[in-house]
Amino acid sequence: MRKLIAWGLAAILAGACSTDNGRTATFKGMEFDSIVVDSTLVLSKADDSPQCHVRLSIQYAKGKNAELINHSLLRSGILSPDYLSLGTEKLTTQQSADSFVCRFLSDYQRDYGELYRADTEHASSYNCTYTVDTRTYNGADGTLCYEARVYTHAGGMHGITQTIVRNFKVETGEMLSLEQVFKPGSEPALRELIIKELANQFDVDGLDGLQSKGIFVDGNVYVPENFILGSDNVTFIYCEDEVAPHAVGVLRAEIERSDMKKLLK
Repeated sequence: MRKLIAWGLAAILAGACSTDNGRTATFKGMEFDSIVVDSTLVLSKADDSPQCHVRLSIQYAKGKNAELINHSLLRSGILSPDYLSLGTEKLTTQQSADSFVCRFLSDYQRDYGELYRADTEHASSYNCTYTVDTRTYNGADGTLCYEARVYTHAGGMHGITQTIVRNFKVETGEMLSLEQVFKPGSEPALRELIIKELANQFDVDGLDGLQSKGIFVDGNVYVPENFILGSDNVTFIYCEDEVAPHAVGVLRAEIERSDMKKLLK
């Protein structure tokens, strides 16, 4: 059996707090820095060898409640698979990112290496890319909104882009769920508001019109835990391929707070 060789090395960079679009939250007693971990693993010496490229650009908090926020954040689904929740050891953001990348590449080498050795004629089918770019911004009433844009391509016809948002109460470091933001029994009304907003976007009538566009075709309209708690509105996000065909892309239903006064806690 031919030995697989990892020819790539991780380039780990720690820099000032910034993102590609320059958006960074500002809170008294808290600041943000960022790290980048960028690594490529090549399965063999062949010129057309498959490879896996992983890049994480992660903003992290420093200051009051920073440790709690960072710990919850990295185990909240912005990194997948969720390797970090398997362990109990407390790690810094840098250590967590390094650990994730090493595990991701190790799993790729094990799983895709076996497939590639049995099918070297289709080497490009076993290429893999996983990137995460993050940004932070101020939300409503002392809330930190943390957004991760995740791109995954694992040999299929196209990659998948996800937008994942988590909201934190800066004063306590607590990650906010729908149940903590909205009153009990609010879901039916929220579903109707989401349908109305998306129907307006696509210029159709209600759920039937959305289904004609391939959206919510199974009739399962739900309120996603993926939302932005803004000062003037709440934006509910459905990722690519979640409730609509791939060509539709990411769906965002932005609801004005004035339209949901009776629903908010």
